[in-house]
Amino acid sequence: MRRRDLTPHESFERSARFWARAYPRRWREVHGDELLAVQQDVALAVAEATGAPVPDRLGVDEIRGLLRAGWGLRWRERPPLWRWVLYRFGLRLPARYWWWVADDIRGAFYSVRDVVWTLALGYGTMLTTIAGYALIAGEPVAAYWPAFFASGFFWAFLAVLLLLAGTLMRKSRTRDAWYRHVVYGNVPEQMRFAASPSSELQDRT
Repeated sequence: MRRRDLTPHESFERSARFWARAYPRRWREVHGDELLAVQQDVALAVAEATGAPVPDRLGVDEIRGLLRAGWGLRWRERPPLWRWVLYRFGLRLPARYWWWVADDIRGAFYSVRDVVWTLALGYGTMLTTIAGYALIAGEPVAAYWPAFFASGFFWAFLAVLLLLAGTLMRKSRTRDAWYRHVVYGNVPEQMRFAASPSSELQDRT
């Protein structure tokens, strides 16, 4: 349905759900309808009290409040950098970060993001070590720069790897990550069902 064909009620709902995306997906699935109902009731009450027409979108103050609360929740649940790095290399995180882990695995393009971060951390560590050694040796970094970085085959290999991660390997990598970090990571069963990325995984737990 095109935007100009929407009723004020439908347009308001679309606006509210869009800005509610500041919250994690798992939070929206549990509380999204309740939040929308409260926003609609408040908007209707304000319109009746002031005699103004019912709004067809959230106001600036409501949007600001959603962004502050939603991103604040994301930030509080996010692990510190050093734990995040270990998580990218397969380490399971403590209980306080379980919801963040579930949201991360369920997020868009998890398989591609996981490959990108793993490669970036791996090669980044290698290049940092090379740069440090060159600095200590008093020689230019280029003298120790890996020759394969200049090869087109290397970059073609990375492109193919990312393509496979986003297509053929997507489901298997997501499933493996879910089992490694959630099912076998001592996450309580009720949390697994609440955050499971698919009914298929729920059936297997």
